Amino acid sequence: MVFLTELSIQCDLFLRSYNRLQTASEHWINIDNGIDDGTNFSPLEILSECTVCLSVMSAINRLLFSGSTSKSKKRCQYLQELLDEICLDSINSKKVRNSWEHNDERMDKELSNINEYTSLSYIHVSVKPPKENCCVLKRFDPVDLSISFLSDKIQLELCFNEIQFLKIKIDEVFIKLNEFKNA
Repeated sequence: MVFLTELSIQCDLFLRSYNRLQTASEHWINIDNGIDDGTNFSPLEILSECTVCLSVMSAINRLLFSGSTSKSKKRCQYLQELLDEICLDSINSKKVRNSWEHNDERMDKELSNINEYTSLSYIHVSVKPPKENCCVLKRFDPVDLSISFLSDKIQLELCFNEIQFLKIKIDEVFIKLNEFKNA
């Protein structure tokens, strides 16, 4: 029950941040169209919500798939069985998550080629793509709800769909466990 509850909390955190990022996306698209909708989402706030989403994906991955010790492998296997061997391809994608979490290593590698770029952007939040030959470290694209780190990109809508599915499966397990407990 403890790990299922933790998974459920992580799903709720993702859903909260995803909803905020949807609102932020609408705001940035409105601003690009010359409409002031009265909301305000700074790039730093957006970056914060992106970080929450990626952190949640990492936590879910560790809870369900990343057993490195015999005890954690058993836990992962047990949770997988409870959740009917759920498949979470987007959430398990480590491409962006690892780049974001281990940004120092990626920056070391990328910045060794810095002469190939004419400019550097630490955070890019815009409806418009970055300028050509601009090295963009962290990017949120409001049009397709994606998070990028350098050249790695993840679509949040795909993760959102998996999180919703996972949440349904967790709720089903809770119902079954409560029925079993009350029988």
